[in-house]
Amino acid sequence: MPLMEWDEIMSVGVEELDAQHQQLINLINDAYEALQRHDEQSMTHLIAKMRDYAHVHFATEEQYLEQYKYPDIGSHKFQHAKFNETVKEFKEKQFKKTNLSQIFVFLSRWLATHIMEEDKKYVPYLPAKKDE
Repeated sequence: MPLMEWDEIMSVGVEELDAQHQQLINLINDAYEALQRHDEQSMTHLIAKMRDYAHVHFATEEQYLEQYKYPDIGSHKFQHAKFNETVKEFKEKQFKKTNLSQIFVFLSRWLATHIMEEDKKYVPYLPAKKDE
């Protein structure tokens, strides 16, 4: 059973972005499971998945923010750049200074602070979610 599951409270109201945020939850669960197994060798794969996730998600999210003229887009892009820089540092220092605990904590904090706080700030600028 995964440590964390998607909850609608995490939703930003855009299916594409929510689906990508669900991928982040999968990454957190992958990191947690690797940590439980003491599988340090899985770090290479996790870091690659983090890099790929960021590349796709940040481009998509920033496109929405530009399209709907989110006024704090500069700060948001800066936070994305910091995420990318941290992932790059994890890669450079893996097996030396980077460990699975750091990756798990980083991803968990990103969910709590970026997704649940920073991303929620742009929700009012996006079109209202239509009820199915």
